[in-house]
Amino acid sequence: MTNDFVTFDFIPYNLFAMTDTSPEFEKFYREKMMSLTSDERIRIGLSMNETARNIVWSSIPKDLPEEERRVQFFLRYYKNDFTEKQKNVIIEGIRKGK
Repeated sequence: MTNDFVTFDFIPYNLFAMTDTSPEFEKFYREKMMSLTSDERIRIGLSMNETARNIVWSSIPKDLPEEERRVQFFLRYYKNDFTEKQKNVIIEGIRKGK
């Protein structure tokens, strides 16, 4: 699917999947996760996301202006997801406080 700004291409799930985990452990882990309630799985996912965001924020120098810290955060997360033109538009918006 394509629009004027973002292109969404299908990427097979296993393209970036870890390959050092045994099939037996993958099966065990999946069964364990699926035995949890939806709420528990969502809470785990949210907690992991929050931890990752905190790690990224802590790696960005605190003496940068806030807008520049936000630009750096954006680039750490999304630098490979947009074209240079798209990134420049987004970065300009961040720097303008949009």
